Formats: sequence, C-alpha cells, structure tokens
Amino acid sequence: MGKVVLRAGLWLLVPASLLAQGNAGLPATPKAELAAGYAYVRIEGSDLHGWNVSLAGNVNRNLGIVGDFAGHYNSEKSTIGTATTSSNLTLTSVMAGLRVSERSNRMFTPFAQALFGMTRVNADLTVDQPGTTSSTATNDVTGFSTAVGGGLDIRLGETVAFRLFQADFLLIRSDGFKHEGARISTGIVWRFGQRND
Repeated sequence: MGKVVLRAGLWLLVPASLLAQGNAGLPATPKAELAAGYAYVRIEGSDLHGWNVSLAGNVNRNLGIVGDFAGHYNSEKSTIGTATTSSNLTLTSVMAGLRVSERSNRMFTPFAQALFGMTRVNADLTVDQPGTTSSTATNDVTGFSTAVGGGLDIRLGETVAFRLFQADFLLIRSDGFKHEGARISTGIVWRFGQRND
C-alpha cells in the first residue's frame, strides 16, 4: 500500500501528456548517477547563487543512496549617508540521504529525496566611513541541515539526462537559530553502468 501511494505521489510531478509518450523499451537502471549544475537558494530574505553536485548509487530500480554537495554565495553593497557597507554570505553544505525514483517511463524520471548533513554559514559585514578606520564583523558557524524535495530528469541519451529541476525545502540549525529556505537547481546528469534488476 505504501509503495502504491509513493508512486502515485511521484507521478503528480509529471504532466500526464508527457508520460503518454511511450513506456516501451525502458532503459536499464544505471548503477550510479552524477549530477552537476546551477543552484539558487532563497533563505532569510537573501538570494544566493551557486552550484550543486550530487552522486547517487542505485540500490535497485527505485531506491538510491545520495551524497549532495553545494555552495551558494551572495555579495551586496549599500550606502547609508557617507558610510558604505558591504556584506558577503556563503553557504557550503555536505548532505546524504535516500532518493526514490519512478522509472516506468523511458523519457522522464521523477524523484523524491530526503537529505541530512551539515552546512557551514559564513557571513561578514564591513562598514567604511570616510575619515575613520573601516570595521568588519564576521560570523562563521556550522550547523545541522536538512533538504527535502524532488525533481525531474529528462533522458537525452543512453548515459546522459537533463535535470529540468530539483526543488528542496532547506532547513539549517546553527547557534540555536533555525533558518528556513528553498533551493532550486538544474543541470546535467551522467549515468554510469547498468543494473540487472
């Protein structure tokens, strides 16, 4: 029963018109999948741009173990009176977890995943006031992080696919604070080997 509910939920990610393009001749399940691409994060009112790399080892046709690595960056400058402020924010994360993929369509592979790990948050603020020494404040902490979401891969060939999107709810806990946000990424997926199941 649980498997039926999970499959039904995954199919909601893909419009029925796309899925109708044929299920015959399904490709073999890859042993491993390496994805890399652009990632955008919106967290606590800040927009960060960066990269996301993941490596998945498929246990069977539907279940994979995932390692996820990402870096996101933001730099801003503003002027208040005669003072100039510049801020830099960096998020670097390492997470791992499970991915469930629906592979009953030749072209489209929707998936859902839950990842857990650590994220380093580095923030600094510099204030420059003409005629005075500039001052800088820095905060560098590492906390527990979670990313829960899913996405859709589109097959381009035997060993490559396009990750149309991956969208995750992002939660970071550090220094007693909870930071919530969203991560959206896109990129290329390389598929290696073939499973016999």
